[in-house]
Amino acid sequence: MRRFLLFSLPLALALTACGEAESDPSEEGTSAEAAAPDDVAEVEAAARTVAEGFVASLNAEDAEAACAFMDVSAQEAVAALSEGSDDCVEAFPEYAAGLPDAEDVEIEEITTESELDGGVEVVVVTLVHPDEEVGALEMRESEDGEWRATRLPGLSLGGA
Repeated sequence: MRRFLLFSLPLALALTACGEAESDPSEEGTSAEAAAPDDVAEVEAAARTVAEGFVASLNAEDAEAACAFMDVSAQEAVAALSEGSDDCVEAFPEYAAGLPDAEDVEIEEITTESELDGGVEVVVVTLVHPDEEVGALEMRESEDGEWRATRLPGLSLGGA
């Protein structure tokens, strides 16, 4: 299982990075907003890719990759866990140590919600473990068109 997740991380990163490249460059006015997923199924697929990459990063103990799946506020929340650290990558092992064994963490449910103003989609990915409560990843699409985790399991801070 660990080997599968190690090999799936580059795929997850590639899929996340390539999502924007699929738009037709001959169309004038193509932007990140125009290419962003607007269909619920596409939004949930993008969120699943990020969640799978995040779980694979946990499993591989790859702090740099895990932090890349987070927005700035979530990275700051992870860094705040470690006294004297202001860097997500440096503090990530301490954060990960407080979570259940990542090898057994699975995605259970993905739900899409809207903020009160109805403008920002929020995707909640519920993570499960057979023996312990994990929590959920909350994700939003960033200004650059990439989906990133804004809230993490085990943290009450982070996010918009």
